[in-house]
Amino acid sequence: MKTLSRYISLLFIFILGGGSISFAQPEAGKADSIKTANLGEVEITALRSTTPLRELPASISIVNKHQLTTLTKSIAPDEALRLVPGVKVENGTDGSRVHLYIRGQGILSESGFRGIQVLIDGIPVNDPGGFCPDLYDVDWLTVQRVEVLKGLAASFYGANAAGGVVNITTYNGGPKKVNSSFYATGGSFGFWKTGAQVDGAEKNMDYRVSYSHAQGHGYRDHQSFMADNFSEKINWTPSDKIRITQILTYTNYFNQNSEGINLYRYETFGPRAANTDAVPYNEFHETGRLTGALLGTFKIRGNQEIAAKGYVKKTSYRETSNNGDDYKPYTNIGGSVQYNLNTGNEKLMNHFSLGADYQNQSIIEHLFAVPPENERDSMRVDSYWSRQCFDLSTILINQVIHQQSGGVYLIDKLDISRKLYALVNLRYDWIYSSLTSNIPVPDSLSPNGTKEYQHVTYRLGLAYDISKAFNLFVNYGTGFLTPSGDELYNNPEAYGGFNSLIKPSTSQSVELGLRGDIADKFHYDITGFDTWSDNEFARYSVPGRGNNTAFYKNIGKSNKWGIETFFSYVPVKNLVIDAAYTYSHFRYTAPDMTDSVNGIYNIKGHWMPNSPEHMLTAQVSYNFLHHFTVTFGAQWQSKWCIQVDDSIYNQYTIGQTYYQPGSVRSSWVNGYKIFNLGLNYTWRLGVLQGDLGLYCKNLFDEQYFGFTEPNNGPDYNSYQPAPGREFFVSLKLRL
Repeated sequence: MKTLSRYISLLFIFILGGGSISFAQPEAGKADSIKTANLGEVEITALRSTTPLRELPASISIVNKHQLTTLTKSIAPDEALRLVPGVKVENGTDGSRVHLYIRGQGILSESGFRGIQVLIDGIPVNDPGGFCPDLYDVDWLTVQRVEVLKGLAASFYGANAAGGVVNITTYNGGPKKVNSSFYATGGSFGFWKTGAQVDGAEKNMDYRVSYSHAQGHGYRDHQSFMADNFSEKINWTPSDKIRITQILTYTNYFNQNSEGINLYRYETFGPRAANTDAVPYNEFHETGRLTGALLGTFKIRGNQEIAAKGYVKKTSYRETSNNGDDYKPYTNIGGSVQYNLNTGNEKLMNHFSLGADYQNQSIIEHLFAVPPENERDSMRVDSYWSRQCFDLSTILINQVIHQQSGGVYLIDKLDISRKLYALVNLRYDWIYSSLTSNIPVPDSLSPNGTKEYQHVTYRLGLAYDISKAFNLFVNYGTGFLTPSGDELYNNPEAYGGFNSLIKPSTSQSVELGLRGDIADKFHYDITGFDTWSDNEFARYSVPGRGNNTAFYKNIGKSNKWGIETFFSYVPVKNLVIDAAYTYSHFRYTAPDMTDSVNGIYNIKGHWMPNSPEHMLTAQVSYNFLHHFTVTFGAQWQSKWCIQVDDSIYNQYTIGQTYYQPGSVRSSWVNGYKIFNLGLNYTWRLGVLQGDLGLYCKNLFDEQYFGFTEPNNGPDYNSYQPAPGREFFVSLKLRL
């Protein structure tokens, strides 16, 4: 009966929800040409082939050129993905170190996120285990568009895509032989960013070279960051049968880690306070990454082609905390090959693809012990950019980690009379990890060993292109999620070694969607989904392990269902209205037992952490006097819970502890609503074009939390306050 009630509710919301993804946006100075995009003109590459959106039985959102060129700071995905339903970006550090969720996938990750495939020009950011450590390599000034595939996509990319795909495409060179541009912005809390680009095209080749630098002091104490991004891209087409792309990027990113704070510290010292550990231990993250890639497409005949790519990434990572000074240099080598065959005629066309992926990553980790806090206080140098850390000779972790993953897949798409499109894909994945500790221990306690996972996933879907105004799709898919690096190598039983308490999670999901374009003025997209998962991952803490508190285990089952809507409307010339709304009903369905010894409580029916029931984003853009564009935006998010249950708070009452001065805490966090305002002026002087922008984020200075984490102890959940009101000014020049 409950299941029937849920489906009736889903159908009701689906019918009345209205709206979905935005395609329509004006280009600066070209308001007269505003109209929504035709579904047949929008082509998608996230599903490993170039296909019109109307032919795909999947929920896909597009972040287009205009939305990307109107970013306030151009440094983080929370701005770029603000109008994508079903996606939640938590940016507690006000920089590029973010947490990204799609339909609840990725919740509870301590750093980075897992189960969401991120591609930059076709090169995966994820490691072989599916973990995406950061988005530092993305310079949003160079991004042309973003495709977001929501829902189970493991049958396309493996465990990396258990929750979806974020496919990022950067600009190519052109149209003249030499083009140049310059960007500068500055604003609140010591923020500024500059960038320059040179690009061009001639005959059968185009190129782009760009560099940017960004830095800021951050909203909170001990939250400074500094980033350098270099990117180079060359496309060469020696013949109509061959296209080769060469890519080289370098990223250097440093950020202080102010960490989350408990509610007592928030109420006593205010939202800008850092965690008590952050300053004396000079907690920070530092990442340097060099990536080289080569991609090629080769047509064998008119109906056959082979696409191949290979890449190498070398990363140097360091993280300091009260738990130690951690060094992790690692190398990632990978590639893929795909064969495509197109056969048939207008009445029945078949598109068949067969491919394989492979990744290999090696990590050499050393964790040095650090002095206690009372000793470090007298030695520390507190500055915005200090990398100082006083390591002891004691080595807590000295280990070598190898990860490998391989997958074989097939995709078959059948076009029936240019109206009905069927998609079937199947994939087999193999993921292997090994660990060798170089710290001598008794054989009975040796953490050395291996972990191996294998799984088969599939997906079936139909898209029916009834008319330009009505495009209907439905699909069913399976997925799986293996423990990421953090989840597998953060061992709750000892420093170093494997976490033996966790195994892969599996899922099934069904989607139903409707989208269309009406009179070149209104675009809508509505998707309902229902997902069932077994062996959900849960995050918990181990007392006595310092701030190394993010340990993981399997906790039970869950059911996630909801509705994603967005519409883009141009009621009159020069005016664009976009709105995205997401309803999420994410709850655990098991276990329903209580076992306090093993940390399992009655969580059946409990809401999943970091999953608000309602999220709404709206934006209105109006162009006037041909050169001015004013944009007003609003974001609303309902409350969410932190813990997988209320067990921590159930153990404490008023006055029992230092952390609860006068009130009983709740596992729920209040939602928020914020408003943004921007004004842009576009001008041209001969061959020189320019944009001048003024922006205000969080117009009414709303105080809210940008990120929350569960933690052990009374009232020791972790809260990261988000920035208050911010002002920015930007200048863009193009020659």
